[in-house]
Amino acid sequence: MTSIEINNEDEYRLETSTWLAENIDLIEEKQPFSTLHWMPSRERENQHHLDCQKRQKKLYDAGYAGITVPTEYGGHGGEPWMQRIFREEAAGYQVHTGFFNSIISMTLPALLKHGTEEQKKSHIPSLISGEVSWCQLFSEPGAGSDLAGLATRAELDGEEFVVHGQKVWNSAAMYADMGILLVRTNPDAHKHEGITFLLFDMKQSGVEVRPLIQAHGAGHFAEVFLDGARCHISNVLGEIDKGWGPARAVMSNESAMIGGASGDNPQQLIQLAQELGKVDEPVVRQKLAAVYMRNKLLKLMSEKISAAVRKGNAPPIHPSIVKLYVARNRRLEGDLAQCLLGAAGVAATNKASEWAMELLHARYPISIGGGTDEVHRNNLGEQALGLPRDIRVDRGIPWKDIPKG
Repeated sequence: MTSIEINNEDEYRLETSTWLAENIDLIEEKQPFSTLHWMPSRERENQHHLDCQKRQKKLYDAGYAGITVPTEYGGHGGEPWMQRIFREEAAGYQVHTGFFNSIISMTLPALLKHGTEEQKKSHIPSLISGEVSWCQLFSEPGAGSDLAGLATRAELDGEEFVVHGQKVWNSAAMYADMGILLVRTNPDAHKHEGITFLLFDMKQSGVEVRPLIQAHGAGHFAEVFLDGARCHISNVLGEIDKGWGPARAVMSNESAMIGGASGDNPQQLIQLAQELGKVDEPVVRQKLAAVYMRNKLLKLMSEKISAAVRKGNAPPIHPSIVKLYVARNRRLEGDLAQCLLGAAGVAATNKASEWAMELLHARYPISIGGGTDEVHRNNLGEQALGLPRDIRVDRGIPWKDIPKG
């Protein structure tokens, strides 16, 4: 399917619902009470990645991945309302494609806005089809919340950058064919001004990916060591030394993506309350109403941001609001799940308590990953409200002269 020619919403909804019913499995019945997606072994994690890649390709071939992407860049040329209808109809189906969905949400808008015609035509089709796996190479051991302090360096050698440094907390990097990489290309400039954004080949000598094995045995995150890896200047996204703009576009869309992936926890909490016979308790009903309302507002905000970005416009809502909102939602949902289960939620002895444990687990990393709550509050205060900036000892100083730990 190369383009979408349906103009009637009812007709498109019928076609979409029919295709989903015939081609995609329903979410398993255990889903409301056991949405744990931790992978207890590398083998299961590898299989999960392959399954997600196949699903991404299946959706793309049917016209349901890259719905609104222009046809000249491998998309289907549809309208925003088509994307909305697909999301509504797909709610009960196993359409999520894991990190493919995440990295596409972050990378695609930056490519559309800052990429050259050659870059768009070369990379977007294989990105949205899942043919090529991508990863994000931003954070470093010494540059997390203060990302602009990154130290991975790239020096020009003819028409290629030679890259040396280390990245960390890189989701699914062990599976990636390509990466979006931030490097320091001008240490004499202020820290935000000497950064370059590269579309980087992960399958080359000089790139070592080491999974970070977590307590449950899997390694979703990785650290990446770059020792003489190369990247042609034609793979610079935007301009040399001007990579902070595209990087901020990625981070903004990461915040919107996190909000858009908010799931259906309120409905699952309602089902849990019904199963436990607590749905008529006044305090429980009040808390259920609160998380339901906040979840709906979060999805509306994310949709407004996504619609604007797809048109190449600035987000109408500061993305940090979405990130802070989803972090607060996760805390409320986790607390409510544990409150409903009581002592039964202490150990994962049944499906309901496993699900509550996931919500409790999710309440903490969401306040750290993608920028800490404190960083996002600063962003809102300075960028949206015009409040005085934090005192910074590195303001106006070349990056090379900034004291480093």
